[in-house]
Amino acid sequence: MKPLLLLALLSASAFAVEKSGSRFAYLDERDPYYPGLGSAKLTTPMWVGEDGVEAVVQLSIDDMGRLEPAFRLMSYAKSPQFYYQFLQQAIERLRRIDGRAPISIYTLQAQADDPWFQRMLKEGLSIEAHTFTHAVPFLRRDPSTMSEESLEWCIRDFTDCVAGLSTALGTPPVAWRMPGCDARNTTSPRFYSEVFPRRTATGDFLAMDSSIFTVFTSADASLPRDLVLDGEGRERFHRFTTGIPFTKLYVNSVPNYPYPYVINGLLWELPAAMPGDAHGVHAYGMGNTQVLGDWQRALDVTVLKQGLHTICFHPHGYSLPESIAGLVDYADRTYGKRVKFLNCREIIDRLTKNALGGTPLRSATGADNGVRLLDVNGDGFLDVVIGNSQRQLTRVWQPKEKRWLETPLPLALVSGETTPRSTATGARFFTAAADGRAGLAIATAGQRGVWHFENNQWVKQTTALPAEADGEPLLTARDGIDLGVRFRDLDGDGLSDLIVNNDTQNAVFLWQPASSRWQRAPFSLPEKNCLVDAHGTDLGLRFIDLDADGDDDLILSNERHYWVRTFDGPAKGWSTLARSGKATDANAIPMITKQGELMGVWFHSGKMAQVNEFTAQGRNDNLRHLDFQALLQAPTQEGK
Repeated sequence: MKPLLLLALLSASAFAVEKSGSRFAYLDERDPYYPGLGSAKLTTPMWVGEDGVEAVVQLSIDDMGRLEPAFRLMSYAKSPQFYYQFLQQAIERLRRIDGRAPISIYTLQAQADDPWFQRMLKEGLSIEAHTFTHAVPFLRRDPSTMSEESLEWCIRDFTDCVAGLSTALGTPPVAWRMPGCDARNTTSPRFYSEVFPRRTATGDFLAMDSSIFTVFTSADASLPRDLVLDGEGRERFHRFTTGIPFTKLYVNSVPNYPYPYVINGLLWELPAAMPGDAHGVHAYGMGNTQVLGDWQRALDVTVLKQGLHTICFHPHGYSLPESIAGLVDYADRTYGKRVKFLNCREIIDRLTKNALGGTPLRSATGADNGVRLLDVNGDGFLDVVIGNSQRQLTRVWQPKEKRWLETPLPLALVSGETTPRSTATGARFFTAAADGRAGLAIATAGQRGVWHFENNQWVKQTTALPAEADGEPLLTARDGIDLGVRFRDLDGDGLSDLIVNNDTQNAVFLWQPASSRWQRAPFSLPEKNCLVDAHGTDLGLRFIDLDADGDDDLILSNERHYWVRTFDGPAKGWSTLARSGKATDANAIPMITKQGELMGVWFHSGKMAQVNEFTAQGRNDNLRHLDFQALLQAPTQEGK
């Protein structure tokens, strides 16, 4: 496949330009699939805390359970003894490297008095969460009632797993993996917004996930061709996203991004490398040895990119114990101390200590702790901004010195983080200069200001946000309510323009470099009350380039209505209505939000994709999708 054609098929995030005026928009969105080739990166030297280590390997195996006749688990859920014996070759290799066996086991249930379970913990393996019942798909209707309220059933399956493992371990697990995520579309934005943030009855919660895959492709021109292309010039890794018998379109991936990243400000994502051994089964058959070669090449890419290499495998005959041990041998023989093996608990500890300066993403109560990762100086590396009631700090990575430089942050991003649910202050980041440097703005009853990041510090500007819009003060938040202020590059100059849209205001202000201010544009969003409502509720509006012309088009879909509009330039704005209708129409497009909750929509491979508890019915791939072209036409080509 030609590189340009392949790039067109990958996620919309692959088109992100690092110096774009929209490059901080991901901080205001709830999209777990936002990173791509152009995104700023968190390389291993930035967080691992050991000189000379360039890449980390996380060996992760799924599906461990307990065998009890009274509890029905899938037939292949095996005991800790079975898993230990399957992993024994890899454990012995890892012990020889540095005296421990850092493997992560994604587990359904466990018993503390199992001697093999305790042996695993003593040897350095970590036990992580994998649902209580291994439901595939996890997001599905309650099998006993098939009711519309089935999300509560999914939440119980999640919290029961976390609570059970917390009891067995004596401390909560730290990570989660979605069952079936490697070969089916079981992962969804709805899970990350509506389920993952939940706590158990005793207040336990998780810190990271590893359910999304990264796919290396030839679109990354920095990589040697023989690593991403096979001997016949075909894509070595992208081919694993097709040919899965029960999944016609696999969209659970991000392109060319082997780094930890943050979802919704609350959790770390550790993307797994394509292929997992389930992908290898579909390509080579059960118990194959060929997948080891793909893992080795993916590791080579990861070391070059100084990333995280997460391998997802199983003990069900998908791959062989010799292949897992073989990857350990290859890493040690080829890279030695340049590669470090870590389990999930070790990874979260190092990310928190070395990258975040000791402030975790979630507070002790599980609330948003005001930690954001963004590239504040435009150098392509992620920096860390910490803004809560206890700490306001910016940590800027210095790549030449390989250290973090700390400088003050002028305001807090959240308040009340010591309560179960913190409140956002209304601070917004934007692109302030052509070199990609960040700006920071806030407008509330108690604080107004604009800052630019200059010479490794935040500098207060004489520039101010517009004072009003539509006869009312322009505020980013009021009493903790989001008032729909967003920064995006609408005129293509690489700098951030300003949008405000709520129940009473609707305006666009374009940045004018000559006068150093935002000036009201002759266009605005199509109507008031389409970005957020009076309560700050997400109304399901998304900015997506549907016609591939480089401009943001609009798609809105919620429990009331939907419409799709294309951008016709900075003079007319979104003047062309492609389609519209009521949510109850037979050909209505999928709901993006319903009463503020995400309904599992994201944009990937030129399609609007949706996975939730209702899309699973009658679909082996759990997916509903519509082509971008279909969204721009009369509703005659509904996706399957």
